Amino acid sequence: MTVHYSVESLNDLFLSDKFILGKNEYKQHLSQKLRDVSQLLNSIEINRNYYRTGIRIRNPKYKKKVSGDTLLIMYFKTSLNKMSSINYKEICNQINKEIDIRKHIYPLLLQYIIEQSLLQHTYSKYYVELVYLLHNKFNDLGLIMDHIDKAYHIITQPFKQELSEYSNLCSKNKQIDQLIGYSIFISELEMRGIIQNKIDVSIQSILDQMKTELTEDEMYKCILCLCNIFKVVYDGKNIRKEYVDQLTEIKEGIQYMKIKFKIMDILERR
Repeated sequence: MTVHYSVESLNDLFLSDKFILGKNEYKQHLSQKLRDVSQLLNSIEINRNYYRTGIRIRNPKYKKKVSGDTLLIMYFKTSLNKMSSINYKEICNQINKEIDIRKHIYPLLLQYIIEQSLLQHTYSKYYVELVYLLHNKFNDLGLIMDHIDKAYHIITQPFKQELSEYSNLCSKNKQIDQLIGYSIFISELEMRGIIQNKIDVSIQSILDQMKTELTEDEMYKCILCLCNIFKVVYDGKNIRKEYVDQLTEIKEGIQYMKIKFKIMDILERR
């Protein structure tokens, strides 16, 4: 039997206890399906070329109108590059406001933030401030974790060996640089309470790297990374004993005096 309601009665119907109870039961019944759909959508690889932000057509005859999505993405990327200790709060608040117009761009913006943090280590704190604001708005921890895990998987993939020793060296240096950026970014995220149980994995990854055959420059990058992480995580506190033991073992087994002194600085909290 079909029940019909007049337009005038709909307002009272939507506010009635019976309707609200039925709506909540229906939403609860579908909650797992909604989570499954959301997880599936978040797992789909983002097509970075969809918005074609890099194309510049100078001939007015063939120039097409740039979409609003493209303009907004270009604004986001430019803003990330402009961040500094002076303006980062203002930029973060502005981006947080602008994304209300097109919330579907959030996954792409999150990917840009993570990629930027891998390249610009010293600005990780500012990028995390932006992630913090966006997370409060969207409250999608699964999406953040998915992007973080994908970034770590890409970084730790064995790079393809080339015939040129110089190319292999560049690839190895890039991998270490990205691991450093990832570790600092993860530390800042965890200290802000956005994620959990990632810092220790990052620290151990760096320590494992230091136990392999690295050049002095590569080793120095790793120890600088640990310095930055420990400054964030163990500010005014003692470093965990297992890390102290591993650093002591590494210090005794290397010949680079610069690295030895840097490890001593960490152990003595200088």
